[in-house]
Amino acid sequence: MFTCLGSLLSAQQFETGVVIDSLPVANNLNETFALYLPKVYDPNKGLPILFVFSPSGNGKKGIEVFVKAAETYNHIIVCSNNSRNGPMGQNFEITQRLFTHIFSDFNILQNRIYLAGFSGGSRLATAIATLSDKIEGVIACGAGFSSSPSHIPSKQSFSYVGICGDRDMNYSEMIKVNRYLNRIQFTNTLFTFDGNHEWPPNNQILMAFEWLETKAHKKGYLKKPSDELMTNYLKTLGQAKNYIENDRPLIAVEYYERAVNTYGSFFNLDSILHNIKNIKKKKSYTNTLKSRKKAFEKEEVLSSLYLTRFKKDYLDPEKVNLKWWEKEVEKLNKQESKSDVQMTKMLERLRFKVFVMAFQETRLNSEANKKQRDFGKFIVSLFYTQKS
Repeated sequence: MFTCLGSLLSAQQFETGVVIDSLPVANNLNETFALYLPKVYDPNKGLPILFVFSPSGNGKKGIEVFVKAAETYNHIIVCSNNSRNGPMGQNFEITQRLFTHIFSDFNILQNRIYLAGFSGGSRLATAIATLSDKIEGVIACGAGFSSSPSHIPSKQSFSYVGICGDRDMNYSEMIKVNRYLNRIQFTNTLFTFDGNHEWPPNNQILMAFEWLETKAHKKGYLKKPSDELMTNYLKTLGQAKNYIENDRPLIAVEYYERAVNTYGSFFNLDSILHNIKNIKKKKSYTNTLKSRKKAFEKEEVLSSLYLTRFKKDYLDPEKVNLKWWEKEVEKLNKQESKSDVQMTKMLERLRFKVFVMAFQETRLNSEANKKQRDFGKFIVSLFYTQKS
């Protein structure tokens, strides 16, 4: 579906090491993109490329998240100013025009094409990679797959990196995505961090790039020195140990298991496998796992309750019982005051999920009447308590 044409050299020269915004897409007066060329960029030498998809169509913001990684790993970064949350078909067309322009104007390594996105942009990136046979890897931030079965990876050969905060409204979804991909033996990993629905911090992005670089090394697309592999392996172990020391056993196991899956073909990791078994036997791990499972189950029940009730009330605002909503939020507040860490994070995810639904409906439904808009604004103000 998506084509990546052979690279040609553009006659136009761009400044390196800076984000250049609002460059026009060839033969299209209404579409632009942002561009970042690493300082090592040489138009005569091919480089890897990362296409970023922003849910808001803010190309500059989408690129800024990846600048440090672009310099560290020498990637060209491109982000459309027109692709955003919306119909997939429309975004596919915008992306194809952007691909045609970029692959005609820049010298790109054809086996090092990557996609990344946040929220709806993450779903779009994964859909494009699934429909194309030209993508090497995806960095999916804060959301999993689109609702279309044809957009869900199955037998494709790209590598998938999920990154998600554990207070993100899509956290449980990303856990399910990771389990699904593991079940079908699809090359993937999941980085979780203490955060909400937001672009990941630099350290998470850098680790995602490092993981993808190692996968490219295994395929023979680049050559990494053995000492660099050892350094990255030891760094992963250090991060795992840090989470153990800070009583975060679930994330510690995540790092240990990633170390085994990523570096097991290079080094003898029997001691790490032993560590994983020991951690999983400890009460701190089993209790946290049970607590998270309980939180997920309650989140599913309450999400269904509130989303169903919102749709019903929004369609018939004349009969809305605002007191019911206020009492429900009071219940959540009381529960939060006596909850454990996993339940507290779940309540934040739940609040933000309802807020986003109400906000999007209020903003995007041009046919809404005043009472519907007023109800939507009421829910927005009632549920927006996300911490920064």
